[in-house]
Amino acid sequence: MTSPQIVLLLLLVGLLVLFALDRFRIELVALGGLAAALLLGLVPFGSAFGGFANPAVITLAELLILTRVLSRSHLMQGLTRRLAAIAQTERQVLILVCGLGALTSVFINNIGALALWLPVALVLCRSAGTTPARILMPLSFATLLGGTCSVIGTPANLVVSNFEQSATGQPLGFFDIAIAGLPATLIGLAFLVLAAPKLLGHGGGSKEQAPERTRRFVTELRIPAGSSLKGSPVSMMGDWLEGEVFGHIRDGRRIFAKPGEALLESGDILIVEAPSSEIERLSGDGEVEIAGTDIARGAGYTEAIVLPQSMIVGSTANTIEAFLSRDIEIIALSTRQQRIEGRLADLQIRPSDILLLRGEPDAIAAALDETDCLSLAPQSFGPGETQGWLALSVFAAAVALAAANLLPPQIAFGGAVLVLALAGAADLRNLVADLNWPILLMLAAMIPIGEAVATTGLANASAEAVIGFVGPNHPTVLLACMLFCAVALTPFVNNVSSAIALAPIAIAVAEGAGLAPEPYLLAIAVGVSLDFLAPFGHHNNALVMSVAGYRFTTFPRLGLPLVLLSGGAAILALHLAFF
Repeated sequence: MTSPQIVLLLLLVGLLVLFALDRFRIELVALGGLAAALLLGLVPFGSAFGGFANPAVITLAELLILTRVLSRSHLMQGLTRRLAAIAQTERQVLILVCGLGALTSVFINNIGALALWLPVALVLCRSAGTTPARILMPLSFATLLGGTCSVIGTPANLVVSNFEQSATGQPLGFFDIAIAGLPATLIGLAFLVLAAPKLLGHGGGSKEQAPERTRRFVTELRIPAGSSLKGSPVSMMGDWLEGEVFGHIRDGRRIFAKPGEALLESGDILIVEAPSSEIERLSGDGEVEIAGTDIARGAGYTEAIVLPQSMIVGSTANTIEAFLSRDIEIIALSTRQQRIEGRLADLQIRPSDILLLRGEPDAIAAALDETDCLSLAPQSFGPGETQGWLALSVFAAAVALAAANLLPPQIAFGGAVLVLALAGAADLRNLVADLNWPILLMLAAMIPIGEAVATTGLANASAEAVIGFVGPNHPTVLLACMLFCAVALTPFVNNVSSAIALAPIAIAVAEGAGLAPEPYLLAIAVGVSLDFLAPFGHHNNALVMSVAGYRFTTFPRLGLPLVLLSGGAAILALHLAFF
C-alpha cells in the first residue's frame, strides 16, 4: 500500500471509531475528518464542498421536508381509529404495524416511518391487551427492511446510487434495490410475524404488565408535611422505590452524610431513579409528591421521546425555551446513556430519552412540534386533513415520476416541495430550520472522503485482498462477503458511513473479478440496513429500546436469525438475477 492509502485507511478507521463511540456529534466528526483529509492532501480543495451539491444530499433534504409535512397532517388520527377496530389480537397488531411500517419505509426514511407508526402501535397494543415489548422491536426491524426496497428508503441507498453513477454513468433506478431488498423484506416480515412472539417471550396480558409502567425515570420527589416517611433514613428510600437515590436536597443545599445517618424531613427533595409504577404508588399514597414549580400544577401529563434530529439534543432541562415560554415542566426523564449527577434540570437531553412533561395539552403539542419530539400517543399538528391529503397526493405523484424514471428523484421531490409551498401546505422557512442538519452535514462531508477511497487506490488494494482470499471464480461468495461485511460494520457505525466506506471497495471487487458492480453495490445497500444485532447501531432500535424497555441481549435473540434469513434471501436473489 502507498503512503496516501495508509494515511486514508488510518483516517477512516479513526472516523469509524469516533462514530462508534457516539460521544461526539456525528456532523462534527465528519467535518473534522473532511478537514483532516484536505490538510493531508487526500481530498482536493476544489472538491471539499462537492458533497453539498451531491444529488444524494439534495434528495435527502427534500424527503425530510416532505416527511415532516406528512407527519404534521391529521391523517394518522382517523387511520389509528380504523386500525384499532381491526386489530383485536396480538398477531393482528403485529401483521398490521410490521406490514405498514415496511411499506411506509419504502417511500420515506426509516426514522420518519417509525415516528409515524410508533404512537399508533402503542394505541393498538393497549386496545389488543398486549405489551409494546412484543410489538415495537418487530416494527423497528420492519421499517429497516422496507428501506431496502427503493432508492429513497434510507440515505445509504442514495449513497450507493451515487457510487453506481460514478462507476457506470447511470444511477440506480427507483426500485432497482428491490431486486435484493424485496425478497429480504418478505422473508423478514414472515419471520417477524411467525417467530417474534416466541423469541420475545411472554409479555402479553394486562396493561399492568406493560414495560412503560416499569420504565425507570429520574425525577425529584418532595416529602410533604403529612408524610409518614418523615424521620426515615434516606438510605431506605431506594428499597421502597425499588430504585436508587442520587441526591438529598434540604433548603436548596445538598446533604452529605454517611448511609443511614441522614433522616428525612418535611420539604426535603430527593433526586431518584425508579420505576414509574413505584413513583406513582408513593405519590398516590401521599407519601411523596413530584417536585417542581406551581406553574403547571394540575395540568396534563405527556410522555414524549426525543428524536435523533431534535433541536433540544444536548440541552439541559432548564434551558429549553420552547418549554419555558409555554409554562411546561420536564418533571421526569428516562435515560440510559448518562450518569446521574446534579439536579434533574442539569441532565443533558439525548436522543431516545423519554420526557415526562407537565403543562397544558395544547402548549405541549405545540412545543413538541417545535422541538421535534414525538408524543407517545397519536398527536397531530399543523395543517388540517385537507392539506394532509394534498401533501400525500403531491408526494405520491413525485414518487410515481421518480419510479417511472420520468424525472430524477431530486427534481421530482424538489417539485413536490415547491408545489406544497405554493399551495400554502408547507412553510419552508420553518421546515428548512427543522431539517435534520446533523445527518445532512455528515453525509455531505463524508462523500468526498468516500470518493478518496477510490481515487487514492485504497479501494483497489482492499479488493485485491478480498479477491486473493476468496478467489475471482466465486462471484456469489464475494457477494456474501460484501453483504456480511456491511452487516458486521453497521452495528458500530451509522449505515451512511458504512455505505460510503464499503461502496468503493465493492466496485473494485467487481472490477477485479471482471463483473458488473451493480450486484455488489446492492449487497452493500441491503447489508447496511440489516442492522438488527444491537440497539445502538440504528436510531430506530435505540428509540424502541427506550420506549419498550428492552435489554441489550434481546436484539440479537430476534435479530441474528433475521439477519441470516434476510441476508440469505438477498444473496440468493442477486445470484439468480445477475449470475
